Amino acid sequence: MKALLLSNINMQPLGALLKPWDVTFGEFNSILLDLANPASPAASGEFTHILCLYDSDTMMGDALYGDGAAVQCESLLAVLESFCATHPGKVVVANTFCFDAARWLSFADLLHPQSLRAAENRLNDRLIDIARTNPNLLLLDIELLFRCHGEDALLSAPFWYLGRIRYSNQMFRSLAALLHQAVDAYANRSRKVLVLDLDNTLWGGIVGETGPLGIALSEDGEGRCYRDFQREVKALQRTGVLLAICSKNNPGDLDEVFDRNPMMILRREDFACIRANWEPKPQNLLEIAETLNLGVDSFVFIDDNPVEREMVATAVPGVAVPVFPERIENLPSWFMRDIVPAWFGRYAITAEDRNKTTQYRANEERRQLSSTLDLDAFLRDLEIECTFHIDPVEQIARVAQLTQKTNQFNLTTRRYELPDIRRFLESPDHAVVLLEYKDRFGTEGSVGLAILDYAESRIDTFLMSCRVIGRKVEDRVLGKICELFRERGLARIVGEFIPTRKNQQVAAFYDNHGFTLLSEQEDGRKLYERILA
Repeated sequence: MKALLLSNINMQPLGALLKPWDVTFGEFNSILLDLANPASPAASGEFTHILCLYDSDTMMGDALYGDGAAVQCESLLAVLESFCATHPGKVVVANTFCFDAARWLSFADLLHPQSLRAAENRLNDRLIDIARTNPNLLLLDIELLFRCHGEDALLSAPFWYLGRIRYSNQMFRSLAALLHQAVDAYANRSRKVLVLDLDNTLWGGIVGETGPLGIALSEDGEGRCYRDFQREVKALQRTGVLLAICSKNNPGDLDEVFDRNPMMILRREDFACIRANWEPKPQNLLEIAETLNLGVDSFVFIDDNPVEREMVATAVPGVAVPVFPERIENLPSWFMRDIVPAWFGRYAITAEDRNKTTQYRANEERRQLSSTLDLDAFLRDLEIECTFHIDPVEQIARVAQLTQKTNQFNLTTRRYELPDIRRFLESPDHAVVLLEYKDRFGTEGSVGLAILDYAESRIDTFLMSCRVIGRKVEDRVLGKICELFRERGLARIVGEFIPTRKNQQVAAFYDNHGFTLLSEQEDGRKLYERILA
């Protein structure tokens, strides 16, 4: 891209920030002449983009203080309209009018005949009319930068009086980012798909543990943060962005949220593709890409879990994986200020854009997965550390809590209260094994539990928090279980699987880990045996 930058102030500091664009600067304060002169560099075939970045206060001249009419502003509009019409093959970028907040009329400005607010509105209305007539005119709403950062941060009086540099370094950085985003949006280079995790991303809490009505989603407090986020996602979908779900969850739990939770803003039909299962997320993302027939470089993946984000970024590098806000209160503003402009910028929205979700949902069953993930390599790089606590009396409350709330990876789903756990802890024929998890991102705390019955050589309870499912930590727990049984001189282990509506993901766990099926009852209960070497 070869661009000519025209202005009525010194914009030289912006040049280096616009790389890799090839930017040439016009003569100082030559914007009106360059646009009006058919022999100017702007009219030549050398430049594909003309950047008209002017300072509104300077363009107003004495009219800013109520002395005369805004002649230069009117002249700018006239030459801009003529230039766009005469050179339809060039992309012309112009910022909106935005006057300084300090007004000579003070509080009378809104009602006075010489109101700057009214003048600003009239000029911008005219500018918008020109853009509607001339599709090669790309408008930048520069007022948004001032609203976001404030005049004190973006304007520099010392720079202005020393070298006619109106803006601060922060303004130049913000303006450069805005220019890149706007030009990408104008060229339809924005991403096409927003892929969302569910638990602690689209709502607060873990639906598999709390149920569809227990998640944080409301009009107050933390729940309002998630609901506002959903409102923003819904609005983004209306611009033609496809929504997808990629989450480690039981599909039935998600169905219940859609069907039963009245606080959901997003509905099932808003999503072009849904992958709620227990497969690695990179694999699911590749499957979504195949289903939608889109490259992963058109995806933005939002997930609160840093491990899942790193896994996706490592295994599927084309996917944009932004860092989730540390405070949930910042989620809505982060999404609208940082994510949407950076990756989903739109300049024109068509009826086809609004129908995209329906079109893509119809294609979901036509695609099949074509790529695989090297999960083992990622897990090695994760540097997982597992610490086992045997009969941890000081964590009795956590042990009981795990048995009460863990549903998905829970082979027997036996619920125990504090007295039951204390009985196990004090019994010489039982052992309580608590797993503490840590990796290079930090600690997840106590996330795994096994209760062993030595008298019957049986695993009474075996469960894992969904926070670490998919990282093969369950294999380490099973290894520890085998070690403890051997230390007691036992030659076999009996394992049980008791099916529930929420634990189908572990139905084949013992089958896949060296156990032999001994019996199966009509209700689906299975009894297994493993001989210890």
